[in-house]
Amino acid sequence: MSKSRNDYWLVVLAIALLGININYPTDSQILRINSNPCYSLLFTLWVLILFQGLRKGKIRLVLKYDWFVGLIFSLLYCITFAVNNNLGKTYFNGGLNIVFTTFSILSWMIVYTLTFSYVRCHFGIVSLSTSITPKMVYIWLLLAVIWGISIIGLLPGQISWDGMRQFCEFDGTHIAKLDFTYVPTNHHPWITTIIFGTLFNIGKSMLGVNFGVFIIIIVQFIISSIIYTFVIKYVWQRIGKFGGLFTFILFASPYFSSYIVTIDKSTLYYAFTAWFYLMFAKLFESINRETKPWNYIGYCVSALLFSLFRNDAFLIVIVATTILLCLFIKNKVRLVWIASVFIFLLGIHFGWNAYLNQKQVIKSSPSEALTIPTRQLSNIYLTDKDYLNKADLEKINKITPLSQIKSKYNVNNGDGLKSLYPSDTFLNTDYLIEDVVQHKLSMATTKKEEKEIVEYLKVWAKVGVKDPVSYIQVYLTANSGYLNPFINYNASLFLDYYPKVGYFMQPSWYKRYHALFSNETRQNIYTILSIFVMFPPLAIICNPATLAWVSLVLFFILIKKRLKKELLFILPLLIMCILFTITSVNGYTRYTLGALAALPIVISYLWVKLTSLKKVKEK
Repeated sequence: MSKSRNDYWLVVLAIALLGININYPTDSQILRINSNPCYSLLFTLWVLILFQGLRKGKIRLVLKYDWFVGLIFSLLYCITFAVNNNLGKTYFNGGLNIVFTTFSILSWMIVYTLTFSYVRCHFGIVSLSTSITPKMVYIWLLLAVIWGISIIGLLPGQISWDGMRQFCEFDGTHIAKLDFTYVPTNHHPWITTIIFGTLFNIGKSMLGVNFGVFIIIIVQFIISSIIYTFVIKYVWQRIGKFGGLFTFILFASPYFSSYIVTIDKSTLYYAFTAWFYLMFAKLFESINRETKPWNYIGYCVSALLFSLFRNDAFLIVIVATTILLCLFIKNKVRLVWIASVFIFLLGIHFGWNAYLNQKQVIKSSPSEALTIPTRQLSNIYLTDKDYLNKADLEKINKITPLSQIKSKYNVNNGDGLKSLYPSDTFLNTDYLIEDVVQHKLSMATTKKEEKEIVEYLKVWAKVGVKDPVSYIQVYLTANSGYLNPFINYNASLFLDYYPKVGYFMQPSWYKRYHALFSNETRQNIYTILSIFVMFPPLAIICNPATLAWVSLVLFFILIKKRLKKELLFILPLLIMCILFTITSVNGYTRYTLGALAALPIVISYLWVKLTSLKKVKEK
């Protein structure tokens, strides 16, 4: 770079460094200049690295497209911070605030533009050093040893809140104080309830309650470790030891090991997500060449388990399988195999739903899927009733009683508003169970309630047309933890989870279940694991919003390179990221770890693809 251009970027980045230190405090009276020395140091190092990249010629050509992408990420950062602190209007009103916010947006645009330009130029261009992939048995043994050391103090195994609830449903637990008997529901996929309950009963019949819990932990340990070992091998073979070691560290970390020792549907769901995307990648790679039949079988089984362990996962399976079917049709290869897989998955899905209906397993409450619309409309009711007429209020009142909206409203957590719906399968308090017993609340949604929910959604849509800005603000606020990696998030890890659940959620064997080690021992384990969890590189990678940002970066790179086929490859991952944003809790790693387990597969596949394209161009 010439000296004049070097001086130009030095001045620009120095000014940008001031702008990115503008923050959005929760109190509008607080000075808007960042006072956190850690963030100041991080931002300074970031800018210095960018300047060195420009000076050394690592960032050579900054395109208009890069500026466009930089602006998108800058707006995402600044707006989510502003609305997250519930002062969005404050930061976009008033002369001085507008100047500060605009300066911040422009400064971050410069930083993100240069960062994206570097990533775009080097992703898949620099060939990563390859090395001999260790034997799978060695990878598995090392992973198993690390997990074993991490979880031994938490044996016989922990049971999450959801897991305890599933045991109550499986056993048909009767709560005498409430005169309430748990019945089967699909609030948590019923297949997982059957699996946990059956394994537990086998272990309990052999050596008691604790062994019943331990049996499930062993099954989770074996299945997850084998799947993650295959993923590590896949990544290592394609992008070398750097990618392989990174993936190994990710799976060996407490972010995953804490779930291995916890009975929760998410544990195996994470593993099945990784397995599903691994098989999807292998079939994707085989479109133009022969592949073994077991890859189709593996895809079929992994897709089936993936879709059964989370209620919304079937959508992702259908999208991925449709993509494969279309590509196989286009290339006129092995149509019988992929068509058979598609038909099989559809058949199992509809067959399983028919079975659930036959067994009268209660469907999950509609409120579970409507937490964002409910928060958006409730916010309108609380802040600007002028958009709502008398008829609208009556329709809203049938779903969420107007008198209780204010006390239940929390933009970052939709569980409170969910409990206002006329039907509820969550039942997270004893008073909700009392309402069910007294027929004030139903578990199964009736036809009448379905019609009332439809009318409620019509009001929601009508108001959204009138005031889309408020809806967007609520959406961004409710998902700031998924859209901005600099905002605090809820790790929600089971580093020491032996809480006393309420009397209304205790299976008949609950009093015979206990931890093997003392509270002091478990607290020491918690402290040690927390140190690893807060290790900065790992904490950044496992941040819920990092997943969304990395996915967006990959998306924009592929758009620029016009790789339509590869865009289809990351589409299931993008859908997973979108689905996070309609969940009830903001910035919850529990919802993102499954997709995070698939991310190394996506990155390694795309890296190899872009590297091969570069080699073809050079020839």
